[in-house]
Amino acid sequence: MRELRLIYFNLYTTVNDLKRNIIFILLAIWVGFSGSRVYCTYFEPKAYTSSMVIAINTTSGGATATLQNTARSIALADNVSEVMSSPTLLDIITEKTGKSFSSSVYSEYYKDTNFIRVSCTSKDPKKSYEELLRIWENQNELTEECFPGLTFDLVKSPNISPLNAHRFTDLILEIEYAVLSGAFAILLIVVFSYYRNTIKNETDIENLLGSETFGIVYKEKPSKKNPSPYFMFSGHTTSYLFNHSFSEMAIKLESLKRTGDIRSILVTSVFENEGKTTVSSNLACALAAEGNKVALVDIDFKRPAIHKRFKDVSSSSEHNLVRYIRGDIPLDDVVQHDKESGVYVYANSKSYKNSLEYLRSDAFKNLIATLEDTYDFVILDSAPCGLVSDSEMISGIASTVLLVIAQDYTEVAAISDTIDNIGSDKILGCVFNKVGMFKQSLKHKMMSLE
Repeated sequence: MRELRLIYFNLYTTVNDLKRNIIFILLAIWVGFSGSRVYCTYFEPKAYTSSMVIAINTTSGGATATLQNTARSIALADNVSEVMSSPTLLDIITEKTGKSFSSSVYSEYYKDTNFIRVSCTSKDPKKSYEELLRIWENQNELTEECFPGLTFDLVKSPNISPLNAHRFTDLILEIEYAVLSGAFAILLIVVFSYYRNTIKNETDIENLLGSETFGIVYKEKPSKKNPSPYFMFSGHTTSYLFNHSFSEMAIKLESLKRTGDIRSILVTSVFENEGKTTVSSNLACALAAEGNKVALVDIDFKRPAIHKRFKDVSSSSEHNLVRYIRGDIPLDDVVQHDKESGVYVYANSKSYKNSLEYLRSDAFKNLIATLEDTYDFVILDSAPCGLVSDSEMISGIASTVLLVIAQDYTEVAAISDTIDNIGSDKILGCVFNKVGMFKQSLKHKMMSLE
């Protein structure tokens, strides 16, 4: 399980998870609201309360003279309040009237005053009113038995609680449960988002995979200038940040070529839709823009896609690379030069099932050797490693490997297995692809580069 560390948290991926699960959040809110409404309507015991407010007065100094000593009035109000809801008083009234109490009786006094509130609560609003009225009508029993010399004045008469008295309280409760349900759903999504063991940050590549980040490619979105789903370095319709990412990687490769034996570069991923073809084609364009002679070879024979990326590359099967491997056409008939980018493309426009047969052939091995002698860089766009074994086998032919990892897409365990299969010493680094950023952060990033 992923450790609970702040560096593993990514706000962008978390917000995206919340957006994708907005229906789940709304459903949780609806369930919380509806569930509490059903409970309040059918299961919650209804209780109706009738209340009255009484003023305590003393008969000393006059029949209705008010208590003058504040401290004494507070003490008396407190005592009267306790007695007013005591079983003793209710027993006295029951004995006198011959009627028992079914309501819950309680009282409270207002601090620093001679007022107390007496309330009766019952399932029947009429019953609570009648029993409260019975207490008032027999309040003289209290003065005679417990507080001689006191009189009670009715400040607020007993009232009958309306039948809809619970509606507002229930509504507040329903809203509270709806908010709590929504908050719980959000918390659940955030926790699952955090503990989903994928690569969310650049630091994850080193901390979780033990590999290096060769480059970071930020997510591009189609626009009016570039409605195509394919983003090309040579098209000049992509953002500065996108082009800058590939320029940086091209400069790194040039530097490594001067100091090491880098002739062919295999670009692969664990699964489909991680952007390996986007990375390989744009990296080839960026290298060509630096003045290098670059060959881009599509060796994903089952799902070829390179031919769709370049304007000057024909989709006709007459130029298919497989035809050369079979010996049907010469190599010069395969290669197509894209004038806009300057890249030499060796592609297929149709799917071939027997891809391993072609990759293991001597003709293919001779092809790679020939291209390495002819071009400054040979970029090989292969099939995903997690689906087929082509790229694992072909990695032995290429000088080095770039592993494309889409943000928050593939499980760390699957990526680690792929690195082990290829060999960590063979992998030049990981290209962290489709990295999302908030608009404001993206602007700051571009400004810092400029």
